[in-house]
Amino acid sequence: MPGKASKPSIKNEFAAFKTNRIVEVASHLFYERGYSSCTLDHVAERLGVTKPFLYSYFKNKEAILAAICEVGISESLSVLERTLAGEHADHRALLAEVVRQVGRIVIDRQEYVVVYQREMKHLSAKDHERILRLRHSFDHQIAELIREGVEAGEFREDTDSFVAVWIGGLISWIPTWYSPQGQKSAADVIDQLVDAAMRLAGAE
Repeated sequence: MPGKASKPSIKNEFAAFKTNRIVEVASHLFYERGYSSCTLDHVAERLGVTKPFLYSYFKNKEAILAAICEVGISESLSVLERTLAGEHADHRALLAEVVRQVGRIVIDRQEYVVVYQREMKHLSAKDHERILRLRHSFDHQIAELIREGVEAGEFREDTDSFVAVWIGGLISWIPTWYSPQGQKSAADVIDQLVDAAMRLAGAE
């Protein structure tokens, strides 16, 4: 029956909403205070809930940190795979679109990315390895896109697919020099990011 089938979905959506809200608030607090200086009591207080409520979604503070650190790369990987599966004129257009969309994610998720870069030393070995595998998957797929573009004559024939690592680094370090209060708009930054990535890939 439709009513019965919809109940688990609504329950799961509500749980996902609460989980995402915890991650969002914790990310802001870790960004403001630093991971070591922020406690679960601070997170609970900011959310207006009890600490046991947090434990019903995350086993400890480190698990919340892992969820925060995974946001940027998971969303970037989803955008990459969705873009690669779509229709584009050529490999240059594909690369430009991926860089543009992922750059937008990094700007929108700037606090999450900063927390990851600054606090990843606190991740467990298991979480660190899992997130690293996601990053490697992203780099590998960009490298494959560049390799195919070289074979198609769309990138310089001497372009090494390892340039994918440099492009990934260029994207991930946006938060170190971009500020919403800065002179350049997000659109300007993304345009420059795409231009730089295309030059690195040897696009004509």
